[in-house]
Amino acid sequence: MNIDIKDLVTLDNDVEYIVTSKTNYENELYYYFVNSNDTTDFKILRFNKNNNKLIEFENPDLIKKLLPIFFKETLNFIK
Repeated sequence: MNIDIKDLVTLDNDVEYIVTSKTNYENELYYYFVNSNDTTDFKILRFNKNNNKLIEFENPDLIKKLLPIFFKETLNFIK
């Protein structure tokens, strides 16, 4: 599965999301998705290499570490 920034992805909930950022952190690939119709709805997902699926997770400490990285990745993409 190859997902890049600006791609549109429809998740299992049948909602379309825009990939706004992605990063490789500690050898895991993470994505920041924003609902294409409601920017208050966002998801941070991890790519599971074993089953080729995106997984939503709840780890506040990890999310706090990822958010600034996502921001930097998005800035690099814009440049």
